[in-house]
Amino acid sequence: MDLQSYRQAFDEAERDFEAAVEEYGLPFEREETSLREARVRTAAECGCRCENGASSLWRNWISPACLACRTGDETATFFVDLRCVKKCYFCFNPNQDHYEHFLSHERDIVAELEQAHAMGARFRCLAITGGEPLLHPEQVNAFLQRAAQLYPDAHTRLYTCGDLLDERGLQELAESGLDEIRFSIKPPDASDGQDRVYELMEQAVGTIPSVVVEVPVIPGSLGQMKDLLVRSDALGISGVNLLEFCFPLHNAAEFAKRGFQLRKHPFKYLYNYWYGGGVPVAGSEAEALELLAFAEREGLRLGIHYCSSDNKNTGQIYQQNKAFFADPALRDAHPWMRADEEDRFLKCAKAFGDDVRRAREWAEGAGVVCGYDPDVPSLALADDDAAALEEACPSIVLAESVNVVELREPDDASGSGRVGARPDLYLREVAVEPRA
Repeated sequence: MDLQSYRQAFDEAERDFEAAVEEYGLPFEREETSLREARVRTAAECGCRCENGASSLWRNWISPACLACRTGDETATFFVDLRCVKKCYFCFNPNQDHYEHFLSHERDIVAELEQAHAMGARFRCLAITGGEPLLHPEQVNAFLQRAAQLYPDAHTRLYTCGDLLDERGLQELAESGLDEIRFSIKPPDASDGQDRVYELMEQAVGTIPSVVVEVPVIPGSLGQMKDLLVRSDALGISGVNLLEFCFPLHNAAEFAKRGFQLRKHPFKYLYNYWYGGGVPVAGSEAEALELLAFAEREGLRLGIHYCSSDNKNTGQIYQQNKAFFADPALRDAHPWMRADEEDRFLKCAKAFGDDVRRAREWAEGAGVVCGYDPDVPSLALADDDAAALEEACPSIVLAESVNVVELREPDDASGSGRVGARPDLYLREVAVEPRA
């Protein structure tokens, strides 16, 4: 089996995924209109940072919580319940575990924090979200005060739409030790006469150390979004987080009547991601990149961060692949694997088909450690060794294999992907791409 034939299985999986998602009532665009390569190009043109596997673009300032989110290490998010004062058609909270339960039941977030501390948990970033957390101001302030005692160096942030906030509430949050407040603004809120939210943000700038606006980039809202950036900059807002707009697999009629379609190739690598935001909507990323360019042209001083759907998923991959490096036996079983410090996947080079024989002969002659799979057939080797192989055999075609560690059920712990001495762990190959 050659490389092209081998990749057909991944192409088929993506077609099956698209067909399954379209059953929810929203179609995919036929051709991809927002190629990921545009991220790198936009960053270069705008002088932006392009990080985390080109999934995170930012200029001037970025929240430390956004940086920590990339790996998920020493971070945690708490909520009292999932009730909210808004009814956004694109809300993905219904995808959360036990959503219905937490519409009528509350969690004791102070007790949860204390329990985590008692178990030795270390945190450098703590968040309170919802629903709308300010439905419970006493619990929020109690949490912040306890966090300051248990984790005095941790960065704390609060998500709110602002509807329940006033000057006194802001002062109480500041006195409780809140480091960052994030106003979840939707484009209609920014231009339909609701000046109160801007007044609140202006008050917050003088009260809370960091004030951030977090907003999904809804296709067709470019004019409103530019106005939001300009007004936020004038207020002295720390930064604006531009989120890739997603379809949460419900309320399809609301998306369809607005003419939205889903983004072709919605994820850098197709996988079962935990993040419940849904599937990216076509056109959102293109407008987000235009907003970065607009901010550069206008000389806006505030920080702007484009957080793509891909960016939301790197923490999961990082956490899953930790197991590969935690046990020497796991690493020794696949010594040719490396962790990509950008997108967090485990990667190696692979030869397929007729190239396997030549690659294997070269590896044996050079004393290179490699992994031979006779069933495909294929040969895996480290990137550095692959470069030497390509130099020795210029006509050989190698691919990049993309992998993640998964937990296998106890009764299904066999197979060539099994890792080292841990029968419960194995490597799952999620993509094979042409090697750059």
